Amino acid sequence: MFRNSRRWFSVAMLMLVCSGCVSWKQKMAILDSESQDLVEQVRVASESGRQEQAAELLKQAVASNPNNAAVRQQLSEFLIANGYSEEAIQQLQKTTVLAPDDPRPYIDLSYLLYEKKQYTDALKNLELGLMLDPTNIRALILKGELEELAGLNSSAVETYHRVLQVEPYNIVSRLKLAGLEIKLGEPNRATPILRPICHNTSATIDQRAEAEWLLGIAYGAESRWSDSVACLEQALKNRDKVSADDWYRLAYACLQANQMEKVYPAVTQALTLNPMHTETNRLSNFLTQQSNRMNIQQASLHTPLQQPGFIGQEPERIPIETLQPPQGWERNKSHSVSAARPLVP
Repeated sequence: MFRNSRRWFSVAMLMLVCSGCVSWKQKMAILDSESQDLVEQVRVASESGRQEQAAELLKQAVASNPNNAAVRQQLSEFLIANGYSEEAIQQLQKTTVLAPDDPRPYIDLSYLLYEKKQYTDALKNLELGLMLDPTNIRALILKGELEELAGLNSSAVETYHRVLQVEPYNIVSRLKLAGLEIKLGEPNRATPILRPICHNTSATIDQRAEAEWLLGIAYGAESRWSDSVACLEQALKNRDKVSADDWYRLAYACLQANQMEKVYPAVTQALTLNPMHTETNRLSNFLTQQSNRMNIQQASLHTPLQQPGFIGQEPERIPIETLQPPQGWERNKSHSVSAARPLVP
């Protein structure tokens, strides 16, 4: 009798627990349905330009079902798109707890922390995201940038190569890798990376201009001055922001290539942007001295000179070695590690 009672009690408890499970699942299903309805309303409001209403609806969706990681992820994406970075960081941090196996919140969080210059935390979250998704292009490119900022140039080169293993013609990674190779004093490794981009119709105008500019720097580092001038001039036609440093670089390349007719306009452009630009002012002074000597030589054809023998002689050359070369064109140094790294295909 007692044994039967215990059996009936166990069955009753099991039925009660199962009933509770069904009730809980039903409740969660209702909450998920309500959240998704609100998310759909967010989409409609957002597409109609009612951003404030969309934000409020998303917050309601999260409040109605705070444990739904997908809704929080959607809210964070909306916040990022509309510039609410602080709120997005809070949502993403909670999402990583609710969905620890989803790489997206880690990677999105890394980008926001990177923008706030919290590089250590950004890299920490990035590593977690890459553990879950090792071939994520967006994450790998950010990892390379963070490694460059930390001065880990060899690691950054390896990271950009990882991108190219996944996506061989990734233009962003190729540009970053080429710039890094130039920085490391290996322009010969940069040129084969850059040349195809200059004529790649799938690249944006900005990307092609950047490739032309870097190619001009690489050629200059190899003392191929005429090629350098041609690339730099082409790049300047399409670059959005041009600085006095950029114009000084072109002037210096033209000077080295002995294309004097191009030096003067470049110097003028540089001093227009920054009248106090030190090296351009020094170059301008040298040009003025040379111009004065040339004027004296022309005048001597009609007026006897005080200095016999000056007629027909070359004006004194500009002492190029006294000018400070633009960054990347300092005296070349040998790098013993260059042979250990493969060239990009």
